[in-house]
Amino acid sequence: MTPKQLRCEYLKNPLGIGTVEPRFSWILESDARGVSQSSYQILVADSEEKLDDDVGNKWDSCRVESDNTVHTAHDGVELTSTERCWWKVRAWDQEGNIGEFSEPAWFEMGLLKNDDWSATWIGADEEISAPLLRKEFSLGKAVDRARAYVSGLGYYELHINDERVGDHVLDPASTSYNDCDQPIVSKGRVLYVTHDVTDMLRTGANAIGAMVGNGWYGNDYPETGWRRAYGDRPILLLQLNVEYADGTHERIVSDGTWKASPGPITSNDIYHGEEYDARLEKDGWTSPGYDDSDWDSATAVDPPGGVLSAQMLPPIKVMETIKPVALTKPADGVYIFDMGKHFTGWVRLRVSGDRGLYVMMRHAGVLHENGTLDTKHNWRARQTDMYTLRGGGEEVWEPRFIFHGFRYVEITGYPGVPTLDSIKGRVVRTAVEQSGHFECSNDLVNRVHGIIVQTFANSHQGLPQDACDRCERVAWLGDPGFIIRDLMLNFGDASFWSKWLIDIRDTQKTDGQIPTISPFHSPTDALWYKCPAWYCTYPLIMWHLYEYSGDEQVLGEHYDGVRRLVEHFNDNANEHIVRYGLGDHMEPQYGSDPPTSSFSPQHTPASLTSTAYYYIDTVILVRAAQILGKLDDAERYDGLAESIRDAFDKEFFDEETGQYATGSQTSNALPLLLGMVPEDRRESVAKNVADDVLLKHDGHMTTGIIGTSALARVLPSYGYADVMYGILTKTTFPSYGYTISLGATSLWECFEGHNLSLDMKMFGGVDNFFYKSLAGIRSGAPGYRHVIVEPHVVGDLSYARASIGTVRGVVAAGWELKDTGFVMNVTIPANATAKIHVPTRGMESVVIEESGQAAWKDGSYMPGVDGIRDGKESGEYVTFYIGSGSYAFALNYA
Repeated sequence: MTPKQLRCEYLKNPLGIGTVEPRFSWILESDARGVSQSSYQILVADSEEKLDDDVGNKWDSCRVESDNTVHTAHDGVELTSTERCWWKVRAWDQEGNIGEFSEPAWFEMGLLKNDDWSATWIGADEEISAPLLRKEFSLGKAVDRARAYVSGLGYYELHINDERVGDHVLDPASTSYNDCDQPIVSKGRVLYVTHDVTDMLRTGANAIGAMVGNGWYGNDYPETGWRRAYGDRPILLLQLNVEYADGTHERIVSDGTWKASPGPITSNDIYHGEEYDARLEKDGWTSPGYDDSDWDSATAVDPPGGVLSAQMLPPIKVMETIKPVALTKPADGVYIFDMGKHFTGWVRLRVSGDRGLYVMMRHAGVLHENGTLDTKHNWRARQTDMYTLRGGGEEVWEPRFIFHGFRYVEITGYPGVPTLDSIKGRVVRTAVEQSGHFECSNDLVNRVHGIIVQTFANSHQGLPQDACDRCERVAWLGDPGFIIRDLMLNFGDASFWSKWLIDIRDTQKTDGQIPTISPFHSPTDALWYKCPAWYCTYPLIMWHLYEYSGDEQVLGEHYDGVRRLVEHFNDNANEHIVRYGLGDHMEPQYGSDPPTSSFSPQHTPASLTSTAYYYIDTVILVRAAQILGKLDDAERYDGLAESIRDAFDKEFFDEETGQYATGSQTSNALPLLLGMVPEDRRESVAKNVADDVLLKHDGHMTTGIIGTSALARVLPSYGYADVMYGILTKTTFPSYGYTISLGATSLWECFEGHNLSLDMKMFGGVDNFFYKSLAGIRSGAPGYRHVIVEPHVVGDLSYARASIGTVRGVVAAGWELKDTGFVMNVTIPANATAKIHVPTRGMESVVIEESGQAAWKDGSYMPGVDGIRDGKESGEYVTFYIGSGSYAFALNYA
């Protein structure tokens, strides 16, 4: 048993972390079955050599009796700013056998205190769109170590000695840089990034330069109307800490001695695009000896109001470069490139032509019937880039400080005739790994899953972006909270969501209200839209992050914020009913001609959804209070939750019909999902949901943003997985298959498209059905300490399989129907247990083998199979209790 995949604060070898008590996690790997950890030992040292000698001079935990492998906090010598430490861990198994130490990992502290900073914020004239800022300096000794600590707002690109630093783009991740004109709990945050630049420096003359763009901080187009600028110009904070081989130190910092100049970017705006004039390029401006005598002195600027904090999530990067799949010419001089899928990013242009010619690139998600670009979905976002040629040979260019959401690119002004090699798509998103995978025998289901995953990937932009193709690239609350399980099944990066939870906490009012957009990237009227269910994204993500990772710290960090939110609801409810809200947004109107969806719900009262989420927020607060030992709070809020549930039942349940409110799919499914329905009527209410789908709507769903997720989780829980499968294999409106038939490669804001976004994640709440119901994988305890596998064999499926990356390792399960019987393969990571439900397929007497050895026969569990601890019959399944390892079950037909 060997510890692998060592992580510090969820990150691999993080550079510049901002916590004084970093936490360590690891995954155990073993080829044996039934393996668990009984003890561990962590060593932390200030040099790799000491660690190699098994000396933990920063911390030696000694042997700790514990099976915990996640979030063990450093408890040794106090860590200081900028120091690097190496660490490793070893574990003892369940028999007390000691394993080998892991391979070493490291982490490095950032700048932890205000007085660690000597740099000042600088900028250029406010009329300059993306200024160039530079400084020359001389180093008289051999450099041992050098770190650049940088925050460029909104985004920056850094160069040293004519070489680009790192591979981050759109850095740093955006936050609420200042507080706003409301009574906010926090001042906001500004993230800085740490770069190792040791190998880029040289003895003697050096030069450092940064290009800074607007990002979300500034704004070249104040008339946009759907965003708020935090500052009047791009600004930079930079500190270069140099450690010499002789032990001395030096700092090179941004200040008034830097020089500033306009650059080749003449306009850059998150929504509208970037304009670049290559004739204005300044060759060698980041090299020592460059003549900057005609440059102005940089201007000292007021700092943003937010607290300077280390960026503790994966950076945004160019994750993929793709070729266009088709090129058409719908009109003279107009060329349309089809990139094959809708994605977030930009294109790299390759062009040759005369000096001063310009090429215009417009981006959109669809085409008109005549093959020209259709921009109606680009609401308030021009999505247009312009490149002016320098002349003199082939030129290659791509934007720096913007991004688009698109599938098609229209190019005009191109000198000559472009080819498919003239552009490449640059797929840009936060560098989180896709940790979940699913496939089955139904191609349409695979395509539905595919467009969901594509949309989820597009949304990772340092925050959970909403619509990448229009002016709503902000992080709306709502969608992520309703579909957080689906998101993390595919992209289980806890650091990403931890960052956004802090964004939300930083934007909460003192009275507990949560904005509907966080960070504050949109106008005030959108920020404080009254959407109670949207506010609940905060506790929903907090709780699911705990369930996914087992991280109790996240509950402690956000407990007060969630408590304030519950009190806000309490103050604004009328006899425990919240009588306002947007509700089940974007309900499709079944049978409408033409197909249409409704912004405000037509089937489900908004007061029902608002009150239901008031209830679950209170329940989450109770659970968190119990875990954190706040027992008085737990008792108090448990009483409040009971009062809300009673009021909800009185307000919405109809004794005569046995339905909640209107009897819509959402009206019944949501209280079932949230545990609000008394036990004696749950089965009948669930039947009402299924009957509404089958009998009233011919197998279609009529749910919007809230109800869709509820439907996908409730139906299989009550024996109607086949009904949910039927919904997901429909091809008529409203359905995912209908949208795909119209050409969708990502999720649309509504199933018919209309003029709304062609890339919005809110209908991704069905993806958990593929993993949890078809493949059958569920977490049975926080942090996947216990796993449940219970597949549903439905419809025309002949196989389904899935894998999920968890904090304990990969959980995988798959099944297949064969002529000879039913086979099921399961992998459970070390240090976890599982309950495996093998479907009996309607057979009364079955024999189930594991790797050829009988584990169930004649209605009884057969002991002796390695790793299987027990077995019993439960309904239409035989259930086995197993330890870690890989298993192959087979149920053979007679």
